[in-house]
Amino acid sequence: MNEEIHKIMRDINGGMGKRVAGTAVTAALGAALLLPAVPASAAPAAGAQNAAATTAVAAKADYKYHFTYRVIRKTTPAEVSFKKMNKIMNGVFPIKGMPKTVKQGQKICLKMVKDCNPVKVTKVGKTYFTLKSLPGHLEGAGKNITFKLVKRNGYLVLDVTASGPKAVWQKHPLTEKGNRLFAKGMWGAYAVNLAKAAEYNLV
Repeated sequence: MNEEIHKIMRDINGGMGKRVAGTAVTAALGAALLLPAVPASAAPAAGAQNAAATTAVAAKADYKYHFTYRVIRKTTPAEVSFKKMNKIMNGVFPIKGMPKTVKQGQKICLKMVKDCNPVKVTKVGKTYFTLKSLPGHLEGAGKNITFKLVKRNGYLVLDVTASGPKAVWQKHPLTEKGNRLFAKGMWGAYAVNLAKAAEYNLV
């Protein structure tokens, strides 16, 4: 990137969309940008009550969330925005440690609370990428999180989906709720960073 783009990235990370973690500001950003949740699937038929109960128990034991954030009004396809974003990932992702471009198979140390929260880039598509937490990660190994850019009603939208086994500390209702609030705000900050980058046609 040239010096002008470096200056823009410094502006993005020095302003409202800077890297923030676990604060009231982060939570407020997420709450303000969050779109309505995706409706749950229909209830199973009465004849499948036993299977449904088993599924419900399993689902309760899993770690999962799905958040969507409206970024900015855009006329260009999501594929174009993602391609641009993946040239400045280290400038817009809200956690330090991301490379400028994510590529499938990369192992990355995300620096948040701990010096290294290791993740692996397992998939990179035309509009999305997926990270998998590795042993040593604060939230435990085996969690998958997918970040996807989509177009919806003329807006660019950030869609975030996570799933995997819960860490021991995430099994308590209070810590689970706090973790979800943290995640909601963190990815809300990501959406803010993307919106600011889009103002300079970098996304």
